[in-house]
Amino acid sequence: MQYSRILPAAVLAFALIGCSQEAPKPQAANAPASPAAQGDDSLYRITATVQDIMDTEVDPSADLLWGSVGFIATTKGVQDKTPRTDKEWETVRHSALVLIEATNLLVIPGRQVAEEGKSLDKEEKGGVEDPKEIQKAIEVNRAAFINFAHALHDVGTDMLKAIDKRDVAGMDMAGEKMDAVCEQCHRTFWYPNAVEPIQTLEPPK
Repeated sequence: MQYSRILPAAVLAFALIGCSQEAPKPQAANAPASPAAQGDDSLYRITATVQDIMDTEVDPSADLLWGSVGFIATTKGVQDKTPRTDKEWETVRHSALVLIEATNLLVIPGRQVAEEGKSLDKEEKGGVEDPKEIQKAIEVNRAAFINFAHALHDVGTDMLKAIDKRDVAGMDMAGEKMDAVCEQCHRTFWYPNAVEPIQTLEPPK
């Protein structure tokens, strides 16, 4: 008869344990979905235009990288711009990283070429001044625009590897490739109607 009193007690204990466990709370109906659930576009908060990124990141970084393996002739002689100190190499490396990551910023969906009503590339002969025309050209051939950005990323990575090795010849080679990629993209979207300059041995008059 003692067994019959133990069994009901055990059942009661299990019942109490079950009641003490809280059921999972359902997600509120008005809770925002995660960025991944909303789609990639919701991951980005775009402020700058393509022109802003070019002016503040791509162009300054590329100019510093090109200049870091060049020579400047002055009245005092020829100046070698090759980095020598650790600090100078660090500065060049930072510019390479900025350039590389700027290529990812350029291809974020929804980024506009320039501010409304702003003219572009007045200094470029044959350049497209209306950013709406460039925007339309990029939208029509976005795959090419992305390919140019990826090509610049890859060349920038080559430059970074050369910098880490302090390989000046490799930097010079990467700089030439970088110039070619930039020019191809500009001639495709920014000044497609520009006349190819005639190469001569005579200095310009």
